[in-house]
Amino acid sequence: MRYRLTPMTEGRLKRSAEADERKSRIIEAAMGRFSEHGYRATHVEDIAREVGVAKGTVFLDFGSKETLFLAAYQHAVQMLPAWLDAPEEVVHRGFWDTLDWWLQSTEASVNSDPVPNRLALIGRY
Repeated sequence: MRYRLTPMTEGRLKRSAEADERKSRIIEAAMGRFSEHGYRATHVEDIAREVGVAKGTVFLDFGSKETLFLAAYQHAVQMLPAWLDAPEEVVHRGFWDTLDWWLQSTEASVNSDPVPNRLALIGRY
């Protein structure tokens, strides 16, 4: 037996996907603004303008500037672990080789995309 989606259900799914995509764009813009300007100097209006939505849409999606910052911070932190774990062959060579690998990986990560790293630092201080 095959199930078919009703037009109403299809519409809800489409709106849900569009809302998720919009939230992702807002978080990306917020990451850039917070990392560049810091928390206090970042204005929700500027984030909304960058994304092309109304300021009220940002508040509807996130509730507050604080919640938006936490969402951006969480997203940034989730981007970091990929380069934190040294490969087994490096770990087996010892502490100093592992530390050297980690420092080189950290430098490469910061140089390639400083936004998550800045946000991680802002969130800690």
